[in-house]
Amino acid sequence: MLLFLASTSMFLSCNSDDDSPIQIDQSLIPGEWCLTEIKSENGKVSATIENIPVKGDYSLSGKDYTAKVTFTEASDPDLPNTFVSSGGFTLVATIKIPTQSIDHEEIVPDFIGSGEWKVEGSKLITTVGGKEESFEITVLNSQTLSLKKDIDETVEQEGITFNVSGSQIFTLTKK
Repeated sequence: MLLFLASTSMFLSCNSDDDSPIQIDQSLIPGEWCLTEIKSENGKVSATIENIPVKGDYSLSGKDYTAKVTFTEASDPDLPNTFVSSGGFTLVATIKIPTQSIDHEEIVPDFIGSGEWKVEGSKLITTVGGKEESFEITVLNSQTLSLKKDIDETVEQEGITFNVSGSQIFTLTKK
C-alpha cells in the first residue's frame, strides 16, 4: 500500500470554498520550476484484512527536493507544448490505523518524466508515455505554481484491496 501511495503521489483537483476558478495566465507557465513542497489533505485508506474491516488516515510529505521541471511553449500553434523533468525527492508517508501508525520513506528518483502539456480552464493536463493526467491549478503567479489532484482509487497490494482517497498538492517555485 505504501508503494501505491508513493506512485499516486506523482500526479494532482480543487476543493475550494470559492466555486469560481482562478484566472489562468498560461504565459506564466513556461520556464524552469523547482519542486518545493508535497503534502496531502484528507487522506483516507480502508481495506478488509483477514475478514476485518480496517480504516485509517494517511499523510504524505516530501523532503530532499532536487526535482525540476521545465515547461516549454510551442512556437507553432499546431505543435504541442512540451516539458522535461529531472531530479526527485524523498516521499514521507504516514498511515494511521486505530491500533498503530506506520511511517515509511521512499526515494522517488524521477519526478514526472517528460511529455506534453496544455491548459484547459483551470486544469494543467500532462501527457507522459500516452497517459494523460489532469491537475487543478490552485495558484499560478510569476513565482509559484501549485497543483492539486484528488485521488479516489482502489488498488490491490499483496492480495489485499485498498480504497484510497484524498488530495495531493504539489508546490513549485520558478527558478
